[in-house]
Amino acid sequence: MRNIFGIQQAKWGLLGGLSLTLVACGGGGLPTPEASDQPTVQTISGKVSGWQGEGRVAVSGLPDVSSSAHTDGSFTLTLPDQIEAASLTMRAADVAQKLECSGSVQSSAPDARAFVLMSLDVKDGAGGRQTSAMTGSKPGLLSRRVNVRVWVYSDSTTQLRGTMDCAKILSIPQISTLPVTVAVNAQPGWNVIELNIQASANVLAQVSASGTMVNSTAGGTQATFRTTQELQAQVAF
Repeated sequence: MRNIFGIQQAKWGLLGGLSLTLVACGGGGLPTPEASDQPTVQTISGKVSGWQGEGRVAVSGLPDVSSSAHTDGSFTLTLPDQIEAASLTMRAADVAQKLECSGSVQSSAPDARAFVLMSLDVKDGAGGRQTSAMTGSKPGLLSRRVNVRVWVYSDSTTQLRGTMDCAKILSIPQISTLPVTVAVNAQPGWNVIELNIQASANVLAQVSASGTMVNSTAGGTQATFRTTQELQAQVAF
């Protein structure tokens, strides 16, 4: 089967240089997102794919937040109750801009501040690497989807709404626009957010893509942290 996307790599500003491969896709777009009030979390339960020996996981930008991992790569990371330093946070309305998207997101509380945790620094017997809670799937023969779980700390209650153009996320010439609809209800504390992206191509090799950024219902369930290369293997033909 011919690869309609030409095996192009995706560029993710949010995940600090994370790249992934999205290939020829088909099927319907993502449903219209609906914001929901989900409980905040105080810990991240995770498992590092490909873990070897002993080591630790840590949060870049929060030097005091780290955890050792078990021999199978599982860990529990305790998050700080508050992040008070203004230099570590940003306006809540600017959180989505970490995706390198254009457009604007409106925050119902203009003064709300936030911190985005999108990746963990891992150091084990295999060396150091950056990992993210991301999963690729193949819902159909020509379908590819990517789900990324992100933890967002907010110092106050706010609603984030808007539509952004995130075409820069994908380095695919055929995709000139990538609308991402944001529907997030942030509570004080650590909110679990999901970014979902789906790309589609028809038999004429016309490609389109769309995405959503919403509250996750995953809560404190265990998330698998993997590297870019591991994600590429999940979504490749």
